[in-house]
Amino acid sequence: MSSRIELKKKVIVVGAGIAGIAAARELYKHDLFDVVILEASNRAGGRMFTGNIDNTPVEFGATFIHGAGEHNAIYQLAKYYGKATGIDGISPAILKHSDDIEGTNNSSTWASMYNDLYSYLDAEFTKCFSGNALKTPPYVKSMFYTFVNWLTISEGGDHCRGIGINGSYRNLPGDREARFENIYSYGYLIQKLVDTLPDCIHYNSEVLSINTENSSALITCKNGCQYEADHVIVTVPLGVLKKRCLYENLSPNKQLLFIPALPAEKQIAIRSIGFAQVGKIVLQFDQEVTSKYKLIPLMILWRPDDKHDPVINKKFPWATELFLLERIQNSNLYESWVTGSAVACVEQASKEEIIEAFTYILNKAFKHHIPNIVDVHMHKWQSDPLFNGCYTVHLADVNTSANITKLREPLNNNQVLFAGEATTEEYYSTVHGAYLTGIREAKRLTEIKKLFT
Repeated sequence: MSSRIELKKKVIVVGAGIAGIAAARELYKHDLFDVVILEASNRAGGRMFTGNIDNTPVEFGATFIHGAGEHNAIYQLAKYYGKATGIDGISPAILKHSDDIEGTNNSSTWASMYNDLYSYLDAEFTKCFSGNALKTPPYVKSMFYTFVNWLTISEGGDHCRGIGINGSYRNLPGDREARFENIYSYGYLIQKLVDTLPDCIHYNSEVLSINTENSSALITCKNGCQYEADHVIVTVPLGVLKKRCLYENLSPNKQLLFIPALPAEKQIAIRSIGFAQVGKIVLQFDQEVTSKYKLIPLMILWRPDDKHDPVINKKFPWATELFLLERIQNSNLYESWVTGSAVACVEQASKEEIIEAFTYILNKAFKHHIPNIVDVHMHKWQSDPLFNGCYTVHLADVNTSANITKLREPLNNNQVLFAGEATTEEYYSTVHGAYLTGIREAKRLTEIKKLFT
């Protein structure tokens, strides 16, 4: 037994998001490694972050299962753990499904005709109404901007500007925007996965540096702890790599994450891949917002004159980017979204300012009484230094697939490996994509270890 323990390699996983958890679970299957997960915060899950407001699970981070079907690993996990708790089947007890519409993928044709996704949408939307002036509905441009804002939630950019059309992303068959419901959530799933691991997660252990100058990597944490490892699997978000691995983005009094600095081609890849800014705002009303208030859900259509409203322009100009209010299960909670450059404005605004903005907009839109907003809940992903944004996007005029391939290549004969949603060409920006990359890198190490065992 002792000789078997001596043969084990030490692996440090940086980050207890879904990629890090998946990597650790896969490594522990084979009893070939000693594994420690270093998590900078006090919780597991990373960009999967479920809160609880008045006994209602609220997703402040990842919300959807994109492609809720048999080919989606997250769907399969949710199905398994749902049945394990005595629920027969995944829907509707666990997942709320959307009305999914399959489209034809003509992205290669579109990419040859338009500069970016916004220019395509603008041109095609205009074609729908050209030559039909009498049939053109009022405020057609307002409808267009509302649609673009909605699409920006998943596609990223600032109103889809600068977003590429011909990307390598692959849609899985099945519902593209299924959600957990009832008592289930991404937080529930994360806890189930963590429960399958030994006590290997070290919380409040933000990594300051990963020194690869010797055969064993030396990892130094902000809390003063140091670890030596044969292999390091780095799963931090792309936003962190942009801030901690590029000299031009490094904050004063901060050091590079890697010693020595990453190779030039790796830095170019990190710099070139896009990272979206999206904010989710959860409004808490003082009573249940039933159907009589006509807010289930609400799409906000901004007329040209509305955007020149003196109150909005003076107090909260960012509010003109708000476009959606959607109820969270059967509760007094509603979620709204904001994207692009408006995210920073919302994250800097106080709760009182956000409440005032929404109250003003709702009172402007409705003549009848609307319940009072008593609180605002959100996680500030852009300004949180552990994330610096939300998820990877495909930029126009950039070969995202090639850069992702460069990013995920291991360093120093597999001394450092990279996982996370930014390291998959086909499923970037998704939970299932991140999960699969953790398994991918763990299998890489397992296959190498078995060759020499």
